[in-house]
Amino acid sequence: MTDVLAAWNVREEDFPVNGDLCDQIKGLLKYAVLAPSGPNTQPWKLAIDGNEVSVIADFDRALPNVDPSNRTLYLSHGCLLANILMAAEHFGFGYDVSCLPDGPSGERTAAIKLKGSAGKKKLPDLFSQITRRHTNRKEFEKRAIEDAKLRELKACVKRDGFDLNILVDEAGKSAMSEILAQSHKIQLGNKAFRKELASWVRSNTGGEKDGLPGYSFGYSDFQSYFGAFVFGTFDMSTSRARVETAYMKASPAVGVLSTDQDDMMTWLKAGFLFEILFLKATEMDVRFDLFSQPIAIPELREEMARILKVKYPQLLIRMGYAEPSKHTPRRPLEEVLLP
Repeated sequence: MTDVLAAWNVREEDFPVNGDLCDQIKGLLKYAVLAPSGPNTQPWKLAIDGNEVSVIADFDRALPNVDPSNRTLYLSHGCLLANILMAAEHFGFGYDVSCLPDGPSGERTAAIKLKGSAGKKKLPDLFSQITRRHTNRKEFEKRAIEDAKLRELKACVKRDGFDLNILVDEAGKSAMSEILAQSHKIQLGNKAFRKELASWVRSNTGGEKDGLPGYSFGYSDFQSYFGAFVFGTFDMSTSRARVETAYMKASPAVGVLSTDQDDMMTWLKAGFLFEILFLKATEMDVRFDLFSQPIAIPELREEMARILKVKYPQLLIRMGYAEPSKHTPRRPLEEVLLP
């Protein structure tokens, strides 16, 4: 059976230090494909032309019912870009980056020109966390996240136009939990939404290199065989909302990534900062569970913005401590690299 987790086994010592430039760039891109995407659609293609890497949106993997604006697609591309640049710095490359090089209507989201000399590093040294990072849907421990760690997490995102609100009070967590519950009831009650999301639910023992295996939701191997059918056929909104609302209320912290603008460039930059945040949390052994559902519903997004006194919420994050979870499958570089 194909090892759908093989891409996670990339090792630093296997980087072709003495190889040609193309092989070295491929070595960097093996870390790029480990970026998060919801629901693990991996909506990207990559191309190498000399010393330039193009990151290309794969709209065949878009989610018109789940993500009608492609907002989370662009967020995931920002995460992928962060992984590329972090790997480049780690292996001694410099770079020049152009985002949306062909304009907002183009398929390329980024063009990276690699240079042989790195110069001064621009990013935090979180390279070793790329292969450790994972979304964790388990119930978190009740112990609080230390204040010093919360300050470091906020600093990962705090820039002009970007911010991270972290709620540790019961009222704030409860408010976000209720908004999440409402989004589940609205979206999972929609048959088209449910069927599209179900098309990315996989069995635990299948050979697919994308999507969400049943173990991501705590399903046994037997249960996972029926996961997509049950998810797509039956309205599970009430039960799903109940579980995830309880988990969020009981978590030590809830984060909301927000921005002052709301366009493709902002989504890319927000995804870039989010990946740095996610990797920093991984370094601290703080686990993240991620939700974009409320942001896709205008009235719920507006309610979040009003409560938090921000302009545009982009991502809802449940934070806490838990044992590591199993990685989700990844397509290897060879399957996303254009000839």
